Amino acid sequence: MLHKKVFRQGSQPLYRVSELISKGLVDLDDLARLIPGILHINSRKDLAIDYISKEGCDLIRYSKEELKELGAEVLRKHQSDYALNVTYPRILSEFDKGDSQMVIPFFQDWRHRPDDRPFYLFTSTKILNADQLISITLFPKDMERLCRKVNTVFGVNRTLDRYFPKYQELTPREREILGLLGQELSRKEISQNLFIDSKTVKKHCENIFRKLGTHKRTEIERIALAFATL
Repeated sequence: MLHKKVFRQGSQPLYRVSELISKGLVDLDDLARLIPGILHINSRKDLAIDYISKEGCDLIRYSKEELKELGAEVLRKHQSDYALNVTYPRILSEFDKGDSQMVIPFFQDWRHRPDDRPFYLFTSTKILNADQLISITLFPKDMERLCRKVNTVFGVNRTLDRYFPKYQELTPREREILGLLGQELSRKEISQNLFIDSKTVKKHCENIFRKLGTHKRTEIERIALAFATL
């Protein structure tokens, strides 16, 4: 059960963008030029791309007309089995609960050709209406750096998927402390940093370990990195 909504880089603009679109106050192409990253709208049924900004078309090398004709097939052609069979079903399952204010952040992969090395994008998505999702996708210019980070450092995309439901159970203070644990701070240092009693920090840490299901410091650091603001 989700107790807290997700707030990450790119999530707050989604609320404003969604509201403007739902009220018919903006043209999508004009709006896409003003926001950071790639704006796209996907079907809640099968994630077919109903709209994507020019930057997005250039990145994935498809025209809007081609995307409309291909529908969800374009995802099956260019994305991993893990994204198609694990990441996306979990996301759609969360949105099926009907929380129109919830924003879900996740990594997704893309390869232009089957033998290409995949590159990764960071997406924040929320419900736009009964039939569609609206998303902002960030594509760092230093693609090689991000690919190395995701592929060889800590498997961030897998960690996000694995711990996403458990991470939602953390309170805002627990998430803050998790981030500090990820910076290898001791409990005493966290206590001094947050101006709270060390016994309180100890209790928060116990709750974090229990909710995440691990007491391994290396795993905690991996989780903290996965959910850190990019």
